[in-house]
Amino acid sequence: MANHKKHSNALAKEQSAYLRQHANNPVNWVPWAENHFLEAKENNRLIIISIGYAACHWCHVMEHESFEDKGVARLMNEHFISIKVDREERPDVDHVYMQALQLLTGQGGWPLNIVALPDGRPIWGGTYFPKDQWIHYLDQLVQLQKEHPEKLLAYAAQLSEGMQQLELEKHKQEKAITTNDLANAVNGIYQKLDEQQGGMLGAPKFMMPTLLELYAASDHLNQHLRLSLDKMALGGLFDLLGGGFSRYSVDERWHIPHFEKMGYDNGQLLYSYSKAYRNQPSQLYREVVEKTVQFLQKELSNGTGGFYASLDADSLNKKGELEEGAFYVWTKEELDQLGLSQQEHFNTYFGINERGFWENDNYVIYRVNSMEDYKVKHALNDDFDAKIIQWETSLLKARNKRSKPRLDDKVICSWNALIGSGLLQAYRAFDDNNYLQLVRENIDYIEENLHSTDGGLYRLNNQGANLVHGFLEDYSALIRYYIDAYECFFDPRYLNHVEHFITHCFIHFLDPKSPFFVFSANEKLVVETREINDNVIPSSNAMMAENLLRASVHLGRPEWAIHAKKMLATVATELCNYPRAYSYWLRLALDAEKKQREIVIVGPEAFDWIKILQQSPLENTHWAASSTPSKLPLLQNRYNATETQIYICENNHCNLPYTSIEEAKKALDLT
Repeated sequence: MANHKKHSNALAKEQSAYLRQHANNPVNWVPWAENHFLEAKENNRLIIISIGYAACHWCHVMEHESFEDKGVARLMNEHFISIKVDREERPDVDHVYMQALQLLTGQGGWPLNIVALPDGRPIWGGTYFPKDQWIHYLDQLVQLQKEHPEKLLAYAAQLSEGMQQLELEKHKQEKAITTNDLANAVNGIYQKLDEQQGGMLGAPKFMMPTLLELYAASDHLNQHLRLSLDKMALGGLFDLLGGGFSRYSVDERWHIPHFEKMGYDNGQLLYSYSKAYRNQPSQLYREVVEKTVQFLQKELSNGTGGFYASLDADSLNKKGELEEGAFYVWTKEELDQLGLSQQEHFNTYFGINERGFWENDNYVIYRVNSMEDYKVKHALNDDFDAKIIQWETSLLKARNKRSKPRLDDKVICSWNALIGSGLLQAYRAFDDNNYLQLVRENIDYIEENLHSTDGGLYRLNNQGANLVHGFLEDYSALIRYYIDAYECFFDPRYLNHVEHFITHCFIHFLDPKSPFFVFSANEKLVVETREINDNVIPSSNAMMAENLLRASVHLGRPEWAIHAKKMLATVATELCNYPRAYSYWLRLALDAEKKQREIVIVGPEAFDWIKILQQSPLENTHWAASSTPSKLPLLQNRYNATETQIYICENNHCNLPYTSIEEAKKALDLT
């Protein structure tokens, strides 16, 4: 206890699990706050800005090697003010300094370590450093500040100017996107596909849900979607026992995961697998969806409707030491003790062989075939299903006796919206009321805990505290979630939220120099950023453009569609040149080329009928329904109390209403 008190620093009282992980370091860490920059200026100290997140393996490695070392701590404490930042809590800070790092080194990643002047302007940076390198570079910077401070000032000015220029130069001119442009952009993606293992060529392999949605929207790429989904589901990336996906695989065949599990990944993958199931049912996809929902409920649910952020990659091994993947891997000896590996088909099905071997006598479960395909291949009957369930139950029971990975217990607005949209898609695919109940509870949680009294949003809720205001990512993802929720529940209050938050974004986030929205409307940093490139999560501006297109139809706001098309035209040049980095934008552009459909059902049986039609894979469709008169633009003056009517409109042309499901299905080519 005495040792704990001796080494406790200013992070001990922080809400972030990541910051608290560093609370007992001998480094005098402080959280991000303006007063620390003033202190640095008064004492002429450089600032170390170290950014990571709770589930980051290499963050933990650097902590253990350097930040827990008393010699390193003395150096940092004597010459620097050291600020720890949770990138998930403050993505605005992360965006600014990640941009600086990419200008400095051409690369990015976490931990992200930046040294800056007292005014926050960066002068040097990198990611993970072994202890000796970290000491060497810090010593050089201390010496440089003493002997040639003018060089640091000049370099900071040059780098900051480069960051400003990067923000201003991109996306300046509008360009009409032609059909040929789209074909070339899609072909640019096609050239880099891994046609054997799915996803993109090379390793590490990220799932990239933005790319999965692009594959689904493109006739040229569509076959690659199912290959990717199949291979990802069969690989070690998917936790066959506990459900949910790890963040990426370190190899080309989706076998060895980087074992951290993130809420944003699993929400988006839930969406992709459910949507793919609706288009072409697959028992494998059903298994993925059901187990992923179970994972969300058992491991990430806070019990009151919210979903926590992530599970760590590391957990305690048998020696009581933190080790990546220790919770998930198996030795042959462990399986022999359970009496499983001697059973016929066990090793073959679960990959306890050369195919599933990793390192240090460990195996990571890796399937070549789904259960259905395996039964066909080996001429097994349905009794094998029960055997698989028995094996999985035994493995899970044994695994649950191990020390579990650490939990990051903050509830992030945008990530919960991504999970919620995934659950809505799962409900439409499987008609499981459990999924619907999870959505209702989640929306209630968001409205009770993340809507702010000033009409905006909070970024996160952590142990009941809301300390950070929402960023554009939070607004964009939540607006999309509300539109999705309306098209499932048909409660007009969701569209009221959509209109309110879009209006809020135009007032507080719109960039006066472009059609885009800035990432933060709160604290001003050394550079004001606009998030436009798509990553694992779609860029907040791409999501906002999609929201404006969808909301313009539901709320009768054509000016919003015009604004969205202006955004798309302004990003067109970069989209054509770097389609992989603009995959969500590219999907929007492809969808814009296709016919747009509105299906509106009014009357006593409206909700039952629309639920039936929504089981069909109808793309680029806006849905609206009401069993009572409504003033919403798509519903106004269409209600008939005596019979249920179905209106089908395409590209602003509406047919006369149909009065039966059968007629509507025939008109939609669903029969």
